[in-house]
Amino acid sequence: MKIYFLSSRPCALTLNGAYFGLTSTFEKFAEVSPKDGIFAEFIPEGASPIRFFITENLRFTPPEGCEVYLLKDGVAVFARDFPPNDFSLQPLLQKKFDSCLATLFKQGRIQLSLENSGELFVATLPPSFAPVDLKEENGYILVDGEKEIALYSPRAELLLHEKALSYTFENGELRAVLPLSDRLKRTAECVWTLSETGVARASFTLRQEGAENAERLREELLPYAFFESVLIGAEVTQMLSEELAEKADSLREFLGDFIGVTLTNDPRELGLVYKKAERLFELKYFRVTVENGKIADVQS
Repeated sequence: MKIYFLSSRPCALTLNGAYFGLTSTFEKFAEVSPKDGIFAEFIPEGASPIRFFITENLRFTPPEGCEVYLLKDGVAVFARDFPPNDFSLQPLLQKKFDSCLATLFKQGRIQLSLENSGELFVATLPPSFAPVDLKEENGYILVDGEKEIALYSPRAELLLHEKALSYTFENGELRAVLPLSDRLKRTAECVWTLSETGVARASFTLRQEGAENAERLREELLPYAFFESVLIGAEVTQMLSEELAEKADSLREFLGDFIGVTLTNDPRELGLVYKKAERLFELKYFRVTVENGKIADVQS
């Protein structure tokens, strides 16, 4: 079985005690037989390792601190949440906003506390976070990391967490440029509306720097744009052929309840991420046929 190894922070990866290389968000892979019961270890700097045996159970029960993704050619193990090795209290940053007093501190893990009118709410930040600033917009608190952002409700509920090249607040909206994990170095310009009723992604635009053929690029990005539009519940009929547009509702039902879209080496084949259980996901692949600048067919 082919196993891909990834981690939320740089790690030394060992298999049965032998050094296999460094891991990060760029995967390393190995052909491993679950029958061999190989012992894998992700060793980070400044935290405790994640260790587990590679067995058949890997496809059903993710190791503690890991997410497992079932792929068409194997399994991806993403070591995300490393146990801390230092539990001393370390204040990091505090800011007073109109809505609350926001404090970042570290006690084992980096945490955010929001205090207002005698109420206190605390959230643990995603494990990859390296916060550098706090900001408020429309009563929501944004934690600015070196390469990512997280937005919290007044009750310290995590509303969004994205890797971001840049971001701005404008007219009650959060706009961010997000890197995409593909070899063509594309980005997505995303917009979220911030209102009293909540936070919702309103739009996104795919970009590729230095594209010489804009029409060819638009056609290449069309399948990804279609699946992302379905994901956020946006209108998609303008992307579909006349015949397929009549079946738009059935097409949404066919795709089901997916939570993410991943790129492949083929711009017309996309992987959709479905949650099977806690920290366990499955990727299903769909191929798109494009005719005359419109999507004419979607097949699994």
